[in-house]
Amino acid sequence: MAAVPALAQQDAGNPSSGTDPASVLPPQLRALRSYMETQPEMDFQTTFRASSSVLDTKSQGTADFLTKLPNLLRVSFKSSGNTYQYVSDGTLLTIYNARSNDYADTAARASVIGNMTFIAGLMSFQSRIFDFLAALDQAVLGGGVKITAAGSESVNGRQCDRFAVVTQVEKWDVWVEKAAPNLPCKLVSSDVNGPAGTVQVNEFTWKKAPKIDAATFKFSAPAGSKRVDVGTLLAGPD
Repeated sequence: MAAVPALAQQDAGNPSSGTDPASVLPPQLRALRSYMETQPEMDFQTTFRASSSVLDTKSQGTADFLTKLPNLLRVSFKSSGNTYQYVSDGTLLTIYNARSNDYADTAARASVIGNMTFIAGLMSFQSRIFDFLAALDQAVLGGGVKITAAGSESVNGRQCDRFAVVTQVEKWDVWVEKAAPNLPCKLVSSDVNGPAGTVQVNEFTWKKAPKIDAATFKFSAPAGSKRVDVGTLLAGPD
């Protein structure tokens, strides 16, 4: 593991007048933030491992993400014997529980990130990358976020730059590819006040320059499935 440069940390805050607000971020994180916000289509997979010493729980799983601007989305999520699909066709956001063969829908949010923020409140665990982007947004807005360069390492054969990002409530360690557009290879999140309490580790695989068929974002109810309200779907057995 590479040593951390002694003077490689900064407090992100309001930049000087007339400069790009995102200039408070290191170039690699600035490129990542721009890519995630402006890329017309994205196709990536994450595997995750999560543990809580407070609740004495452990879980692991995978999630596949397909997105298309402005607000199209398909997420396939598998963990602990549960399989969910989340599909936004731009008008409706549909949630499908494969275990119960039930589905529910609600109004789609206006953006991919808006849909992901809503889904994050429903999923026990997910990629965390959209939450990490919110931390970078907080840094750009001058929210008292500390960013520390932590050297370079190899993650699954990819050369990455590592950064520690600390907000008032969470601590993030992120490894981003050295090559543009500096996509994340690995992300570790924990609580600031209890870093050993709840920890989630995500590793990512990205398909660059994807071409996703528009039909991907249409939900087709499986045979025998039943439409229920969101509350009933979420109150069902895990």
